[in-house]
Amino acid sequence: MAAALRESPQLKVMGRRGGRGRSHQVEASGTGQTGRRRPGRPGWVGIALALVAVVAVVAVVGMVGVAIAMNPGGASPGSAVSLDPGTSTGTGPVAASIASSSASPATSASAAAAAALPTPPAAAASLSPAAGPGAASVPLVVVSGFDNYAVTSVTRAALTARLAAGTLIVPCGAEAELAKALGTPGRTAVACVPADQVTARLGPTSTLLALLPPALVTPRVKVVPLEGADLFGEKPARSVAYPLVIATPAAWPAAWSAWRGTDVRVIVTTGVNCPDRGVSHQTVVLGKGWDWLLKGGTARYTGTHWDPGFGWTVVDAVRTDHAGALTALIRNADVAVSDFECAMTRSFVQHDSGTVFSIDPRVAPLMAKAGFDVATIAADHTTNAGLGPVGETVDLFRANGIQPTGAGRTLAEALRPAIVDAGGITFGFVGFDAIGGSAYATTSSAGVAALTPANVRTAVARARALGAQVVIALPQWSSVEYRAQFTAFQQGIVGTLFAAGVDHIVGADFHWAGALAVSLAGSTYRYVGSSQGNFWFGQDWSRQTQEGIITSLTFVGTRLAQVRLTPTVILDNAQPNLVDPATDGQFVLRQVLSGTTLPAK
Repeated sequence: MAAALRESPQLKVMGRRGGRGRSHQVEASGTGQTGRRRPGRPGWVGIALALVAVVAVVAVVGMVGVAIAMNPGGASPGSAVSLDPGTSTGTGPVAASIASSSASPATSASAAAAAALPTPPAAAASLSPAAGPGAASVPLVVVSGFDNYAVTSVTRAALTARLAAGTLIVPCGAEAELAKALGTPGRTAVACVPADQVTARLGPTSTLLALLPPALVTPRVKVVPLEGADLFGEKPARSVAYPLVIATPAAWPAAWSAWRGTDVRVIVTTGVNCPDRGVSHQTVVLGKGWDWLLKGGTARYTGTHWDPGFGWTVVDAVRTDHAGALTALIRNADVAVSDFECAMTRSFVQHDSGTVFSIDPRVAPLMAKAGFDVATIAADHTTNAGLGPVGETVDLFRANGIQPTGAGRTLAEALRPAIVDAGGITFGFVGFDAIGGSAYATTSSAGVAALTPANVRTAVARARALGAQVVIALPQWSSVEYRAQFTAFQQGIVGTLFAAGVDHIVGADFHWAGALAVSLAGSTYRYVGSSQGNFWFGQDWSRQTQEGIITSLTFVGTRLAQVRLTPTVILDNAQPNLVDPATDGQFVLRQVLSGTTLPAK
């Protein structure tokens, strides 16, 4: 029975033609039959592929530091660093596309399109820290290197020990006040680093921790919660009184001590959500109920074994209690986003194999109960059950308080952005499909929003017109599935999205958790995630498809300040559970980090 429920890893190359370009889609089938042909890509993709060489040249020029490790003195401010400096990925990450698109003429086109739409209410004022005299006191945030998941929390006692051992970087000027706060007044003569240079010292593989005023925290580093308090974390952790506050050093610029915790918002995004096949078998066929999915807690690996039937290593794991911990992670975010790849319909049927899906409508209230606010439905399986279920899915989500984007009864509905006012900061989400498989929406027929420059400009303009201060694109873009690195195809799409005015990109559909990139364009940090693997989707035939990540993006006002990863494993071919990032989660984290690039500061 288990074999019948899992998608086979027998990969078939599926040729697809579109415009003047041709590529291949690799898809796993549970039936062993010849794979179906996906519709051709939008015509623009052929042109984009023809320009890949140009994009690659720009990438090389713009990212001189990609393959070098961060040295103790730091790299030049414009360079990027790889988290796996000893390994070449073969294709450059997307940092150059991020930087080179900041002043594209397409942005003007987006603004012009927005002008033709109804005038929205006045946007909220920027929540950036105000200039002026420095605050009398300032919290000191504990930070580690971006890839240091060996340390996920810390105490003041541990900081004191690290201070004595020389493994804690202290910002210059704060030495005496820090000694007072930690109760170690005799330890004021410690080596220090200027506060605005601390992030550059925490390079790949660094085991050091450092202290920073929160205004200087960037996505290059990872904030570590201190005794349960986390200024950059989810709502419960932000509500804990912060235990390390000092008098502001007199020599510090006022901007360094400017901080308003009320400006922080956390967006959580999850991987592939298509609860048919193994998921619905557990919840419906076996009678566990849909609420059982929400009870995912923590899990521990007992080992791995080789699956001779499919030729992959799979994980053996057991639950370790904390039921509901994963759902709490979603609910406690300020905004939660799902990559929903299949359509709900009242005529759904159970599929125990194959790659055609339909979803029980009871999943919509389940997702609302889980805490999701937004769902992109621009995916290659959205029209598996026909065009009618597209409208059903849109209606079911809206009826349950979840905003869909990326598909609809018409192209206009498919391009409708999801707008979320997160306590005065307005986020807009726009979904697109770049790979085919589903029917594309037109002015008179249902389907998904094709990822074309015109569609992207229209959707972004609508989001801005509705007051979105931050626009996040949610593309389905796996030109080749089951991989963890960016492709040249995706690099071209990055340029298209940023040129149209998108601020950040959360991609999907590899079925593996994949690389990410954070780049600094002027003074703005931009995030691009390739894929987060599976979430409510069963593929128990390999470790890579069992494991995934949940990504947390922390904003201070409209500024991206943190990117944090939470590893997961799917048990019973259905239910995601949290795993310890310091131990069992290391495999999937290394998989993601090996192709990840960050700015130099």
